[in-house]
Amino acid sequence: MFLFLFLLNNALVPGAACLSKESAIQCFYTTADANKDGGVSVEELTSAIAEHLPWWQYQAFHFFGGIDQILKDCDANEDGILTAVEAVALPESCLETCFKRSATKHVFDC
Repeated sequence: MFLFLFLLNNALVPGAACLSKESAIQCFYTTADANKDGGVSVEELTSAIAEHLPWWQYQAFHFFGGIDQILKDCDANEDGILTAVEAVALPESCLETCFKRSATKHVFDC
């Protein structure tokens, strides 16, 4: 399993440096918040993922939980809307690893 995760990491974010959580949050919300209301709905999240995630990474994204996992990790009040305040409030689950932050930067190209 470790080898699979290592290979997946290198395939998803080759040479990416570890990004700060704040930078990853800003990158995500700048790109995914289509209506610029300060929150990312499930519809906006689904659209952003479909638009930015290459087809060959889509299966791995779903294998690791996909949109449901993002909501579980980052939607503190479970209202179906992601906000930067919630992302910061969940330091143990939302963008907590260098891999997730680097993948966010890579996928959303910011």
